Amino acid sequence: MKICKVYIKGFQQFEDLELDFTNPKTGEPLDKICFIGRNGTGKSTILQVLYHTIYNFPTSNFFFVPFLLVKVKVENTFFYLLNLNPNYLRSSFGLSLSYSGTKLIFRPEIEKEEVNWKLEFGSIKDKKHLDLTVTKYSKYLLNSEETTIFNKSIQFNQNSSNLIIISPAESESNQYMRIDDLPKTDLNTALSAYKDFPPSHIISNEKIGEFWTLLIYLIKKRENDFREYESREENQNKTVKTVKEEFDRVNPKILNKLSEIWNKILNRAGLEFDVANASNPVQLTDNLKAYIVNKSTKKTIPYNALSTGIRNYIFRIGHIYSLYFNREVKRGFLLLDEPENSLYPDFLFDWMETFLEIIKDKNGENNTQVFISTHNPIIAAQFEPYERIILEWDENAHVISRKGKSPVGDDPNDILTNDFELKNLMGKEGLAMWDHYVDLKKKLRHAISKEDKEKIISEMNRIGSDYNFDAA
Repeated sequence: MKICKVYIKGFQQFEDLELDFTNPKTGEPLDKICFIGRNGTGKSTILQVLYHTIYNFPTSNFFFVPFLLVKVKVENTFFYLLNLNPNYLRSSFGLSLSYSGTKLIFRPEIEKEEVNWKLEFGSIKDKKHLDLTVTKYSKYLLNSEETTIFNKSIQFNQNSSNLIIISPAESESNQYMRIDDLPKTDLNTALSAYKDFPPSHIISNEKIGEFWTLLIYLIKKRENDFREYESREENQNKTVKTVKEEFDRVNPKILNKLSEIWNKILNRAGLEFDVANASNPVQLTDNLKAYIVNKSTKKTIPYNALSTGIRNYIFRIGHIYSLYFNREVKRGFLLLDEPENSLYPDFLFDWMETFLEIIKDKNGENNTQVFISTHNPIIAAQFEPYERIILEWDENAHVISRKGKSPVGDDPNDILTNDFELKNLMGKEGLAMWDHYVDLKKKLRHAISKEDKEKIISEMNRIGSDYNFDAA
């Protein structure tokens, strides 16, 4: 299942907003989408709406969104999910719903037939128009048996191969700073926490204990899986070494794999994850003891002493990777809000590559649709222009959307100019110096004496070198 389009009407700043998540050449849903926009244009809100759309649609209504129309693709079939809040219709248009319930699921009778995308509401005098629209949709409605099958196909259940993760930009309090030694958890908590593996997860600094608990669970699960593998009848006549080698080939250790990912980040700061000296919990009250160390001195660096950017980055990546680790994920959604917070720019150039790598499942497949919001042009440059959705205000202070312009991999400064639409990237002092530079060029054309020309050229060279102005 992947989302193709979303249409929101009458919700906060979204008076009439359509979001297209498809490849313009193929019409297929995109694997990754990047939201760009000024503060207040609703990037975080859209991520929340998407989260509830994906996770709650089969079981509950979106009471907080008056009108929501979503086009999704499940395997090779396109479906439309329509949710209407009856209070919205009554209060805004004096209309009551003429069908049972507030939710419709329908699909075109012909695969390539497009349905009327935008529903137009009028006043109570136009009620017939609304009835006709609903009647038009009625021929696409699934019967009760098909609806049940469809609901089951998109429902996110415990212990399933479905996974939805949302990571907000900030939390109410920074729990990372409260780690005096290790995140608070123990073996007993881990053994009881994942008896039923939940499909939905929130990744934030408030969830650091859940991340550490998950690591302990994965360590103990591997130990149990090995005992079961070792006791199989076909392995009874094999040496212990052979059985262990066979098991290790398809069951990697979570801490070893995590160290590979973390050390690519930590190495830039002269640090490393000390997986060799990690101590796994044995007693129910034991915690996982695994630390970051200085590469040269091997001195332990407390987690709360790491820089804010590095700490946020490795915990976010580690938590997400652990949720995918050695699991089959047939349907995944990852929603990230401003993941670049507090990171130095050199960490960002391979950001998308890193995230696409950590969301591969045990079969090496990536079946996750990724949505992110960002203010950083370095991250935005890692998306195709049609994968970038820019949110902006129209003349009525309502949010509208458009697609990006700059090609993937473009200079971030070009992204700032073309997609963020920042026409001047220099400060006022730099702009003043540019004006002075232009004046010098004019003076040079009119200078007569050799001495005046040399003086002007010298000044131009100095300014051009300082500000990287084109000498032409």
